[in-house]
Amino acid sequence: MNQGDSRPSDQRPGEGLAIATLVIGIIAISIFILNWFVPFAEVALGILGIVLGIMSSGRGYKGGKLTAGMILSILSVALGGVYWVVCSLMCSYMFS
Repeated sequence: MNQGDSRPSDQRPGEGLAIATLVIGIIAISIFILNWFVPFAEVALGILGIVLGIMSSGRGYKGGKLTAGMILSILSVALGGVYWVVCSLMCSYMFS
């Protein structure tokens, strides 16, 4: 490691963001499956995970952590969106 280089030699640019994407994706899909947090929070976390994944990809990181995190984040947004639409339709049907 060079004296001017502050990052560890085994970490590549964008890897930290890829790890954050993976962690957020896991949390988002867990919230959807368990449904124990704020309703529709998985959509917000999924969008955050996608944004971090795009930032990581923009910094040149291409790896399994990024791929898995993006898949989980996109899946949580898609499932949360479907859940949101179904709940909205059911509520409008029940109260009309």
